[in-house]
Amino acid sequence: MNLHGTVNHLAISVSNLDEAMVFFTPFLEALGYTVSKPMPYNDTFLSVNVNEANGTAINIWQSKKEHNFDVYEPGLHHVAFNAGSKNAVDEVGKLVEKAGATILDGPAEFPFSHQGYYAVYFLGPDNIKIEVVHMPGLEESISKGNASAA
Repeated sequence: MNLHGTVNHLAISVSNLDEAMVFFTPFLEALGYTVSKPMPYNDTFLSVNVNEANGTAINIWQSKKEHNFDVYEPGLHHVAFNAGSKNAVDEVGKLVEKAGATILDGPAEFPFSHQGYYAVYFLGPDNIKIEVVHMPGLEESISKGNASAA
């Protein structure tokens, strides 16, 4: 696997790390991440959560100040995770809804790729918009060694 240009990790700040991890732990585990206990670092705390199968990490940080997240302000709009099947998208949708997340859209097919784009969008802790998507065309092109085809 060529790692050049791939995302290594994503860091998300939350207002209450312990509460956020009640949500993020089962969600990240369902996506193949090993979730760590919060650890101190640089006058705050974080949880480093690694998916060794794909070489990515999602780090959840305790924020040092108050901030209300808004999807349409400059900066992060949303975070999207790949899923291995439509069924996996459906299962994550059920899991996060049971955890109290607000489902914004889906699970459903969306017109973002001619090769298929099945996703669910929801609000996680601190109203951070999160998406889980299955793109069968992306999986096919990666297995053929041509990620640009999706």
